[in-house]
Amino acid sequence: MGQGRTKRIAEVVVIDHVRRHRLRLVMGALILVCLPALGCSSAGAEKKNLASDSPPTAKHASVPSGSTRAWEPWDPVRQSAELHWAERQKAEQVTPEPKDEPSTCDDLRVLVGRSHPLPPDYAPGDLVPLPAHGVPTLGGRELMLRREAAEHLGSLSEAAAADGQELVVASAFRSYIDQRTTYERLQSIYGSGVDALSATPGHSQHQLGTAVDFTNAAAAYQVQQSFGSTSAAGWLYEHATGYGYVLAYPPGEDGTAYDFEPWHYRYVGVDNARRLEKSGLTPQKFLVREGIPPEC
Repeated sequence: MGQGRTKRIAEVVVIDHVRRHRLRLVMGALILVCLPALGCSSAGAEKKNLASDSPPTAKHASVPSGSTRAWEPWDPVRQSAELHWAERQKAEQVTPEPKDEPSTCDDLRVLVGRSHPLPPDYAPGDLVPLPAHGVPTLGGRELMLRREAAEHLGSLSEAAAADGQELVVASAFRSYIDQRTTYERLQSIYGSGVDALSATPGHSQHQLGTAVDFTNAAAAYQVQQSFGSTSAAGWLYEHATGYGYVLAYPPGEDGTAYDFEPWHYRYVGVDNARRLEKSGLTPQKFLVREGIPPEC
């Protein structure tokens, strides 16, 4: 009786083992069929695509006619990556427009002198006639300055007249060609000594449209050293800064190699003129310190 029972138990164990083995075979076959359908075999490739520096590519973009397309589950991570790369490629195809850089030649502190020339074609774009701003000009000529400089010169002229001082502008904006004509005329008179009296073309502050030469009856309406002995010159020396004007070439060494010109004033703006006055520097050294090159 014990042997028969033992034999039956052994048969049950064998049958159960066979059943389990068959079940594993069936499950393995199902997995082999399932994996391609679920896109499982491409999981590693998808992860590699998302981690790389190149955009992911869509799988099963097209299905040949007559073929059976396997169902592909929606993948939000993959879709987000594809949108990201599409936007990036679109942005990279756009060429940014070049930005216009402001001209430093229009800066009121621009350094112009023997070693810092202006281009021959430079001229400020906001020139206005001085008579329209109440500024007396020699012979009533239509001399011009930049608008801001002209407006402040009008106020300066009005204040000087109220104090009984005559100020007449003999020269204002001069183009490169005008400066060349002036230089050649003086050169015919003074020869090599002209360089101490006049700037070569392109090196004149008058081309900036912010410099003026004063004269009056006491100086015989000439641009000459005698103007420096007039009461009007003394008035300018005391009050011009308040209107943004400075004596460009004062007496003494200024690093310009130009002689003292008591008639030549340059507009640098009220704030800059006051800063210059407080610095104790000459105009040339102040402008060198500011370091605004003529790039235009």
